Amino acid sequence: MHVRNFADKKCGGKRKALLLAKRYRDDLLVKYPPLTRKEFSNIMRTNNQTGVVGVCRFASGYRLKNGTMRYSWYWEAVWPTTPGKNETLRFSVNKFGEKGAFNRAKAARARGFKNVEGVFWAAQRGVVAK
Repeated sequence: MHVRNFADKKCGGKRKALLLAKRYRDDLLVKYPPLTRKEFSNIMRTNNQTGVVGVCRFASGYRLKNGTMRYSWYWEAVWPTTPGKNETLRFSVNKFGEKGAFNRAKAARARGFKNVEGVFWAAQRGVVAK
């Protein structure tokens, strides 16, 4: 993260401070271009336990009429679609088996991920002035 302050008084007024701040931002964006959505969405997080980005195993719990809890296990694939939104597909371990559900989730993520375009949403504001 790069932070720099441009004080109005030191820069000779609000307009000059804003101009200098924008120039500084533009120089940073040239030096460090924003990540694409594919690059950002394909970063392996430290808490990933599957070894596959965007694929996780989880249990969905529900309560029976007698009050006991039951769980259904799934493998889930997630990938970004439009800015701020994701597509999710779940594959039941009961229906496909552990390996089958995992492989289907990996394949679904790979198919959906092919269509990911653009820059990471937080970088969209950082358009370089020419």
